[in-house]
Amino acid sequence: MVLFVFTKYAENVFKKLPKIERERILSKLIELKKHQDIFSILRKLIDFEPATHRLRIGDYRLILELKKYDSKIVELWVLDVGHRKDIYN
Repeated sequence: MVLFVFTKYAENVFKKLPKIERERILSKLIELKKHQDIFSILRKLIDFEPATHRLRIGDYRLILELKKYDSKIVELWVLDVGHRKDIYN
């Protein structure tokens, strides 16, 4: 089971995105919750503390931190959401 938890900052940024992008991101997250091996889709980030992974959804990126990982539960915190040209700055 995969849980996505938005930080307050990420939630505020997410709410400011265009509606079509919010819907696209939410549908992707719902799809990923059912995926068997989520780490085949996520990409590891190097030297980007505290973030550990990123998720690409079109031109937007979700910066994630792996909080809990065991055989039954994977908890990923969404630290930031943004366009690919701005997110890594």
